[in-house]
Amino acid sequence: MPLINVHCHLELTNLAGKLPRNKPFFDWLAELRKQVASWTKEDYQASYIKGLELSKKANTNIIYDVGNQLSEPKPNNNSQVISMHEIIKQVLPTPCTPHSIYATPPELVKYAIKSCVEAGIPWSIHLAEFDDSDRFSDFLEIFKDEPLLVKNGFIIHGNFLTESDLNFMAKNNIAIVHCPQSHEWFGHKEPDFEMWKKSGANICIATDSLASASSLDLMEQVKTLLRRYPKAFTYEEAIAAITTTPAKTIRSAVNVHSMS
Repeated sequence: MPLINVHCHLELTNLAGKLPRNKPFFDWLAELRKQVASWTKEDYQASYIKGLELSKKANTNIIYDVGNQLSEPKPNNNSQVISMHEIIKQVLPTPCTPHSIYATPPELVKYAIKSCVEAGIPWSIHLAEFDDSDRFSDFLEIFKDEPLLVKNGFIIHGNFLTESDLNFMAKNNIAIVHCPQSHEWFGHKEPDFEMWKKSGANICIATDSLASASSLDLMEQVKTLLRRYPKAFTYEEAIAAITTTPAKTIRSAVNVHSMS
């Protein structure tokens, strides 16, 4: 079965070991910005290539990569990488994805999600990670005039999703993506895995970047997950979360696009 990493920031690979653990996210982000302040486009590209090499070495077959520096080498003929341009405050080339609803204006959130739908690629967004200030309901509100756009996507982290959020996700092929080492890095609260599983929503496991994780190896993420939450998942469920489960969301997005 192919290994699928549905959330990674390859361009941040060379920040491995350089950022603090167990710090509030915005303190961590401030340090990240200091670290990359002098980086050139070539530095970002070298970091991207290193991340790709590490992923290949770990037998990852498909990578959903999110970056906002347009750092992937051109032309990118590597079919194993879904390269997404992360929108924050500015429009970037499509296909693109919004970072979050707190960092991205609503019109750009909608623009980014539409670009994914039109390209036949699952959309992705960081949501409900730290508290309930970036709620799933607020995300849906952006699409109240075009609700059919909110299907076939990935919600990253989602620690504060509610039962009704997860039920909606299950009905609309929206997967939740848990990054075990990154979650541990920031000291986030324990997810309600029982509620996640009861909802029927697809659960995926991913790496995030080496700026907040120790490995781009999906099997190492599985080990971290099972070490921290030995009763939450069986080994078989964890393996499905890096293989068949993410494949469902990717396949559904492609099929919807081909029928449109």
